[in-house]
Amino acid sequence: MKSFSPPPVAERWSANGDGERYAKTRFTSERSAGRDPRLVQRLLRRHGKGIQLDRILDVPCGAGRLQTSLARLGSVTAVDVSMSMLSARAQVPGAVDGVQGSAWQLPLASNAFDLVVSCRLLHHIAGDAERAAVLAELVRVSRGLVLASFWDAASWHAFRRRRGLRRARHPDARIAVPRRTLAAQFEAAGAEVLGYAHSLRLISPQAWVAVRV
Repeated sequence: MKSFSPPPVAERWSANGDGERYAKTRFTSERSAGRDPRLVQRLLRRHGKGIQLDRILDVPCGAGRLQTSLARLGSVTAVDVSMSMLSARAQVPGAVDGVQGSAWQLPLASNAFDLVVSCRLLHHIAGDAERAAVLAELVRVSRGLVLASFWDAASWHAFRRRRGLRRARHPDARIAVPRRTLAAQFEAAGAEVLGYAHSLRLISPQAWVAVRV
């Protein structure tokens, strides 16, 4: 497999103390902190019936925002390229030690997890080949479902970016991707797209996709 480097955004949260600062300053309201967990639960209600969720992978796990909700479902393995993020996640009640590793080359066995969750990574990946490589890794280690968040190119937010009506607020210039592109890449990796969930369809760019391996 071709080797890919983590996107530049990863470097912003890799220094000592960055993970703790991230945990304290991002998604500080109850509503914002619960947005992604709610979308994950929505997709599981729709597409996870009859699937035993004994083993769950959270990659990248960040500071552990999904840890509590995922731990209610099964045993959680957490992977992140940043040791600072892993250290912050370790402070979440009930969290066990995480694994440092790249989403492009996960240090994990194939078909090892019933559920693989990837939150807020794909919109940092600009290249199609780089994105496809990550999706292939998520599919490789799953034996059931993959849930991944992405920025939907059909949203009003993404439309304004394309038209130059809205400036990027972050140096990594977060990337929106069409659903058909994401679906084609998952299908090329051997997975079947089951459905999508959105924060605010066509308004907010944040969305999730569910696929079956």
